[in-house]
Amino acid sequence: MIKDIARHLLPENAYALGRRCFRRVRRRADNRPLDEQDFAKILVEDLCLVPGDIALVHSSMDRLELGFSFLRVLPALRGAVGSEGTLLLPATHLTERPETWLERGEVFDARRSPTSMGLLPEMARRQRDAVRSLHPTHSVVALGPRARELVGEHHLDIYPCGRQSPYYKIAECGGSIVGLGVDVDVLTSVHCIEDIWRERFPVTTRRDRVYAATVRDDESREWQVQTLVAHPRIRWRQMLSYVREHIGGDLCRQFLIAGRPFYRVDAAGLYARMEELADLGITMYRRGVYRDHPLEPLMSRWAEKLEER
Repeated sequence: MIKDIARHLLPENAYALGRRCFRRVRRRADNRPLDEQDFAKILVEDLCLVPGDIALVHSSMDRLELGFSFLRVLPALRGAVGSEGTLLLPATHLTERPETWLERGEVFDARRSPTSMGLLPEMARRQRDAVRSLHPTHSVVALGPRARELVGEHHLDIYPCGRQSPYYKIAECGGSIVGLGVDVDVLTSVHCIEDIWRERFPVTTRRDRVYAATVRDDESREWQVQTLVAHPRIRWRQMLSYVREHIGGDLCRQFLIAGRPFYRVDAAGLYARMEELADLGITMYRRGVYRDHPLEPLMSRWAEKLEER
């Protein structure tokens, strides 16, 4: 609860500084670097990755505080799912509001644009067999035999987390979502229900305007890709409490190892559970931004102002 309030009210840089200080204090009890053997054990015994798995990976190398080279993390993941498994990693290149970037009319080069999502996705993007989706704001990089199947249609959907997105397809194919050094507030797949239910969902989470972007694929061909962008009102979400109170541990298992956060999510089960909850009017968003709530206009304008800071 305190974390949610701080994230909504504090400037982004102040909130980030506070999180870093809190993590340092929390880890004093066990600051032993995570060695490679321990990491491999976590992948197999705690995150339950097995050969043939399809896994979407969210990560933070800084929070893992590794005692070995981060260059060994991706090979360890690929080893855990085997040659028949497929890994997906969020790989957006954006460091600003998507509207700002889209309005400048720049080109997203799926082969050359570095990702802003951290060391692990960037390393995955540079692999020879990497396939990156052509979505201009929510690109995903995939490695493995089902890579093109999972990311190849992403640019055909104006909804970034819609039915043609990897975020939804991983649920369709029975895959999992794992977090390495991150909490479940980093879980893009929760937006799939919003993009699939659309007007049926209790909260309007996308702006009305459809943006167009030029995207260059790995053969230097250029595509005009259309997309919607998130409305700033989505900042009024309570992701951690939503998961804790409404998503069972059988679907989303969270745990700490030496102060480092990890999680494993059943992607299909999560989506089905979110549908059940939305049918009951329960979402991760505060009631004040529901379409029929009298405070919605005020809350939405406030969110817009906070984004302008």
